[in-house]
Amino acid sequence: MPETLTIHLAHSVAAARVADALNESAPVRADELEIRNPQSAICNQDGRSQELGQLCGLVKSLTDQLGRLHEETVANHRGEIARLAVEIARRILAQRVASGDYDVQAVIEEALKRAPTHQNIVIRVNPQDLPACQKLQQQDADGPFAALEFVADRSIARADCLIETPKGIIRSFVEQHLERISEVLGRVK
Repeated sequence: MPETLTIHLAHSVAAARVADALNESAPVRADELEIRNPQSAICNQDGRSQELGQLCGLVKSLTDQLGRLHEETVANHRGEIARLAVEIARRILAQRVASGDYDVQAVIEEALKRAPTHQNIVIRVNPQDLPACQKLQQQDADGPFAALEFVADRSIARADCLIETPKGIIRSFVEQHLERISEVLGRVK
């Protein structure tokens, strides 16, 4: 009969299962499994319990060291991580804008939320975005875009817009949004 290995745990065991290398679902016989009270003396058969205890201690020590290293790395490189995250976002957005994979309607609607007034508004967009804006106006003659004046402006990048109102100007530029995100990430501790 194989030798019995006893493991002493610091906490109570709610359930246990012995996995056989050939058959994981093999039933566990009472004489094959021994769970003792954690307060019991350590049973040492051929040094296996001590060896297992040492290995568990080593694994715990390594886990603790890796956890501390991770925390130190994140803390020491927080600014670089934020800069890298923003740069990744910048490249993804640049690729999407270059391929025309963005919703100009959503860009304009988001910018309009910051407008101090919704009368006598002129929206400057990139000449490539102008046809999509005009199409939105034509689709819904009574919609929110119907009363807006869209103007093509070569100085405005694709997926950007500049809203002119009698009370001020609202800029909605991808680059400015990325800068704000970078500032916020830089302040996070």
